[in-house]
Amino acid sequence: MAQRITLLPREYADLSKTQKHVSRAYGGSRCGVCVRSRIVRAFLIEEAKVIKRVIISQQNAAGARL
Repeated sequence: MAQRITLLPREYADLSKTQKHVSRAYGGSRCGVCVRSRIVRAFLIEEAKVIKRVIISQQNAAGARL
């Protein structure tokens, strides 16, 4: 990842847009820790949904065997 450089305000005007922000989700409007926590939260929510479906299907399969 490219290192962010410190410049004077006038020097920022000469830079391209891609050099003024970090290249990750939310482009630097959120800190890295915030972005990481959002990604982890979304992943865990999706995993919980999958686990619920697996448990329900196992219960249905066990009920069908009886």
